[in-house]
Amino acid sequence: MEQELKQLQKQEAIERLKILQDRFQLMETVTKEFLNEGTVYYSEYQNQAFPAILYWVTNQEKYTNIIKEIEEEKNILVYHAILTPTVYGKYLSLLYVSKCQEEWKKDKADLKQGLPLAYCINLSGPQMAEFGGIQIKGTMGGIRQLA
Repeated sequence: MEQELKQLQKQEAIERLKILQDRFQLMETVTKEFLNEGTVYYSEYQNQAFPAILYWVTNQEKYTNIIKEIEEEKNILVYHAILTPTVYGKYLSLLYVSKCQEEWKKDKADLKQGLPLAYCINLSGPQMAEFGGIQIKGTMGGIRQLA
């Protein structure tokens, strides 16, 4: 049963990545590598000149461990992450597919409006983490968190 849910979550994640690709110009490679290899990327905000640079999550063992732990603990599937510096430290916002299939249609509608669900973690204080909606925009092939 759990394996079946994971497969359904992966199919849903691919649909959401395609939305990000079509509506927010996320690089096609992100979707292809998630589909073929299960690779998760993260977009990192640098500055106005480089507003979103894409990296593999596997390049950062800390992020890989955080994602694995959250996926197992919360029964979600992370399909993309956004790293954003703030005055309170760096935030890692994990875009995810929940286990609640009846919510997926609404989740996709919100994503199309640039308002995806995310699990946001302050890397300076991981105890300060929460589920919620964020606001995004596409930039230079990646995704930037606005709010």
